[in-house]
Amino acid sequence: MSYLEFRSPAQPETTALKAKQQTNKAASKSQIKRAFSDFVVKNYGDHYLKKIKQQRELAAQGPQLDLEQDQPLVGIVGGGFAGMYAGLILQSLGLAFELFEASDRVGGRIDTWYSKLYNASNPDQACLYGEVGGMRVPQFSADMLPVQQLTIALNTVLARNGLENKQVNWRKFYYSSPVQRMRYNNMQAPIEAKDASLNPLNFDSAHGGDIAEVWLTPTSQGCETPYLPINMILEKVNQPFIEAINQSFKKGFEMLMQHDNHSMWSYLTNVFTLGELGEYYQESMGAKTDNLPYNVVSYLETLNVGTGMYAVSFVEMVIAVYDWGGSKNPYDPADPNIYMVTVDKGMQHFPDACKTVLNLKEGVQVTDGIAAQQSIGMIPGQNGQKGYSPTNLTPDAAPPPSVPKADPIVPTPVPGSVSQTRVHLNTKVVDLRYNSSLFSNYGGMEMGITDSEGNGQIKQYPYVISTLPNGNYINGSLGADFFQNLSFEKARALRECNYMPSFKAFITFKEQFWATLGSRQHEGLGVGTSDRPNRQIVYPSYGYEAQGGVLQIYCWAQDAERMGALDDEARVNECLKGIQYLYPEVDVQAVFAGYDPEVTTKTWFWDNHAGGGAFALYRPGQFKNLYPALLTPEFEGHLNIAGECCSVHHGWIVGAMDSGYNAVFNILKQMQRDDLIVKMQQIWGVLTYPDIDSKADQVKELEAYLS
Repeated sequence: MSYLEFRSPAQPETTALKAKQQTNKAASKSQIKRAFSDFVVKNYGDHYLKKIKQQRELAAQGPQLDLEQDQPLVGIVGGGFAGMYAGLILQSLGLAFELFEASDRVGGRIDTWYSKLYNASNPDQACLYGEVGGMRVPQFSADMLPVQQLTIALNTVLARNGLENKQVNWRKFYYSSPVQRMRYNNMQAPIEAKDASLNPLNFDSAHGGDIAEVWLTPTSQGCETPYLPINMILEKVNQPFIEAINQSFKKGFEMLMQHDNHSMWSYLTNVFTLGELGEYYQESMGAKTDNLPYNVVSYLETLNVGTGMYAVSFVEMVIAVYDWGGSKNPYDPADPNIYMVTVDKGMQHFPDACKTVLNLKEGVQVTDGIAAQQSIGMIPGQNGQKGYSPTNLTPDAAPPPSVPKADPIVPTPVPGSVSQTRVHLNTKVVDLRYNSSLFSNYGGMEMGITDSEGNGQIKQYPYVISTLPNGNYINGSLGADFFQNLSFEKARALRECNYMPSFKAFITFKEQFWATLGSRQHEGLGVGTSDRPNRQIVYPSYGYEAQGGVLQIYCWAQDAERMGALDDEARVNECLKGIQYLYPEVDVQAVFAGYDPEVTTKTWFWDNHAGGGAFALYRPGQFKNLYPALLTPEFEGHLNIAGECCSVHHGWIVGAMDSGYNAVFNILKQMQRDDLIVKMQQIWGVLTYPDIDSKADQVKELEAYLS
């Protein structure tokens, strides 16, 4: 879902900034967040590593599992991407499972809003939709390529079953533009991003703000091009850690984790000193030993994230920088453009495709997965080189000429499949409990479920993967706690792991006034920002040929909580006022298509299936103290918790996918099925955690297979 949206106005490309771009590129290619996960587990996961070793040793010494024919091995709770990806892996390995989703749709926090007037066949109505949840993927991020690999593998299965109409295609997502609007602090009129780099945006004391003039007065000190000193701070905050990590992962992460007990706000106001500004420091800012003033930090939070976002972990904010490195072209360091993609006709098509494949008897095959990995550069192609040429890109998302073509294998032809229902909608899991006597003393989980009519049932599985957002483990069922006898460390982690509120709204207009005020339809308009409660307007990346269209409002943290506390019509009114603020020359009310009760806004903070927030975003200390606990299987390995909170990719689809992969990996290790682990890695790629030290032989087997 990604949260780092707001950006400080564009600044001159100093030598340090160029170096930062280069290190971001290197970090992205090295899959920085997975390396960070390894580091946390190795250095702060003593209990995790000890417990998982004990679980596997006990399993090796205990009774062997003997399942009756057609008895599912795994029960999966939740139909978001963590649960569905785990299911797709199990399906590809020939292991039986069942998946239960409480709502009437799959996808979790991937959810597309479609207007009642939406019609994909009518150009004037095909643009009437917006993304309630996640809305884009950095196109070239090494960490996030598995998301695109999954769509290609799904498409292969769908094609062989005559289901081409269910396939997933990627179109370009326009993230930013020089003409996106900005307006803050009652500025007389909005400005465009291309004119913002030297504009104080009324934060300076001369224009009624509270920041000393030295921070917001243009200067060329230490740089060939004029800049505002306040907009160079975050470069200096991030640069030492980025450089250290790229010189040595271990030393860099050790350096970063020294500050894990700080929030971003705490680090900026108590650790970072003015002297660390280096060439940008001026005596009138204060003594070199002083920390940043409150008002300066408030400016950085306001323009770069949103109200209250700097309360999260400093480590979280720093490593989030690397996610955006994946939006750059790794094959051409000189290419300054940002490359992101979104699902054509709505992200909801992606989870729907997953469900369609899950409900086939046969899913993704080995050569399907290998070809998909090769086509996007996860692994080298037949020519021994990595390239990028997926077959499911619309023309606007085509990579630039500097990106080499992939040379994938052709998947082995196999017959189509028959249907087999594994995904059960409108079915709520209300409790889980461990029973060591199940399956002839092998042990397993008892799962209580209720259907849409309130009928209850107890099901039994050797293993369960539970993927709900942590707040949803408070299930509201009388006399039935979701988990029975959960360990202290797991219960605490689920209780304390911080989730971020998010608010979205979709405001439909009879005319696209935002398009008529610019000529960038073929390049996208990006995101308009302000300090009003709605915070930002995400312009559509599609549908400019239509007369009307939809503007999407998006904010997080305290801004989202306050918008969400209003009733539905009041939320829409606030959104209209925020749009009017950025477009004073337009009569916004006159072109508004009209209020549609309870269908145009979405507050994830109050969503009964999200359970208190849109996505995980750790607070200080939670990487060290909660992350390893979240990874640890429960009940002698028979229960695994998954979801993007159990990864370092908070707020991204790939975080959920990685957690599902880890859960399946844990089950296979518990069952001593290294043969299936190798097959899983062949199809879906190799993750470097959580079983840190036992992968070498498996990787060698995989490399031998690919060669």
